[in-house]
Amino acid sequence: MSERYEREDSRPSSQPEKIDLLHIVADFLYGLKKLWVLLLVVVVACTLRSYFATSSSYTPSYVASATMSVTTVSGGGGYMDSKSAEQMATVFPYVLTSGVLADVVADYMGLDALPGSVSVTAEEGTNLLTVSATSSDPQAAYDLLHAMIECYPQVGEFVFGQTTLEILDETGVPTDTQKEVVIRGSYKRGAVQGLVLALVILCVYVLSHRTVQSTDQLKKQVNLSRLASITYVRGKKRKKKNGAPLCILNSHVPETYLESIRKLRMRVAREMEEKGYKTLMVTSSVPGEGKTTIAANLAVALARQGKKVILVDCDARNPSLAHVLGSTDEHPGLGQVLRGEAELDTALCDVSVDSSNVLRVLYGGKPSKADALLLGRTQMEELIGKLREQADIVILDTAPAQLLADASLMARYVDAALYVVRYDYTKMKRIRAGIQALDVSGIHMLGYVFNSDQSAKGKRHSRGYDYGYGYGYGYGRYWRYSHYSHYAQQDKLRETGKQQDGSGRVIKN
Repeated sequence: MSERYEREDSRPSSQPEKIDLLHIVADFLYGLKKLWVLLLVVVVACTLRSYFATSSSYTPSYVASATMSVTTVSGGGGYMDSKSAEQMATVFPYVLTSGVLADVVADYMGLDALPGSVSVTAEEGTNLLTVSATSSDPQAAYDLLHAMIECYPQVGEFVFGQTTLEILDETGVPTDTQKEVVIRGSYKRGAVQGLVLALVILCVYVLSHRTVQSTDQLKKQVNLSRLASITYVRGKKRKKKNGAPLCILNSHVPETYLESIRKLRMRVAREMEEKGYKTLMVTSSVPGEGKTTIAANLAVALARQGKKVILVDCDARNPSLAHVLGSTDEHPGLGQVLRGEAELDTALCDVSVDSSNVLRVLYGGKPSKADALLLGRTQMEELIGKLREQADIVILDTAPAQLLADASLMARYVDAALYVVRYDYTKMKRIRAGIQALDVSGIHMLGYVFNSDQSAKGKRHSRGYDYGYGYGYGYGRYWRYSHYSHYAQQDKLRETGKQQDGSGRVIKN
């Protein structure tokens, strides 16, 4: 059944790569899940910023108004007809707001200038006017309104003759009814700005973080079979910078993780035996994907099965096997063996994996760029030949294949390669580049391991386990492979179609 599953999973898609709208939507939903706290903070921050900015600069505005009917008294004591009254009401606002009237009103109130502004509107087809006085002080607005009404006859008499203003309705001393509307508007305006900014952040995250989040994505893009999905194990935050490694030698490792390693061991062992292979390279695209952890746990699992296994740390720039296996002793490293400074038998260390079996390990020693240059030379080929004679399976933990030529150079001496892909960590283009770099060497690609699986399937097996073990052994993101490191230089060489050979010379791919 498992063989049938592998064949189905390894079948590449015949369709050309195209934009998958469903996948884009899924990416946005995933990004929203990852960033919802940040996005919520952005929206709240923008809303509060708009609120405080509006509140601090807000000036109260009080409006007192009155609705009046306007009529003129004729010299004979009768009223003008309605048509004349309508014409007078149309002209009245201009008179009311004239400079002459403003001076008269200011003198009436005992002020040098009006304490606010006045506006007048006429109801079309009627002789009704609404006079509104606006000021920053409610009493001043009310006084200004009544001063306008009282002083108007002194000015309007010269234009229309005797005029009568009858107040039909007024507001009294006004209150600030605009503040609530203005503040509510600031909330909405700030929230909209925050939502737009949050959407921009989400778009940038999704477009720049197109990492692999499912085996279906890999199935469409790479022609490799999935040998296993390694369960994601949640780790508690530790006070120490480097927590204990996730190694199956530790009794606290969850059973679900152990089971996923056993499945990987079973499939790797079967593939290696069927094809007569004895040497296996474990690599990844970039640092931090857990290749060293996978290599160590696979080696331990095979050794527990009674096989003679030798595990070699070939990542000369960042040797990590000693940490993963919990070794604190000083050991002769791979570089010393290659330079002839230490004997192989002396450098090989025995690690007990259970009561009756041991794993032999050749550690990497101290980080060294010079040792890395020896990996592609004949000394390494001869060493692998010697190790092949002493073990059933030799597992080589190499440097990331996409960043350095080390793995592709060593691949000439190795039977098969196991590729580690970590969930939501590496972009697809880097994975393809790393696999292509190995393909050039002609090595047999055994398949890939989907590590730290947090997809829908993987989550069903990862809930409920909290303990202090993780993958965080000093990588940060690329840690030793920083901007100024040799890995970064190799990455730039690959972009130009070049790489370094074992002696450090720049050659074309």
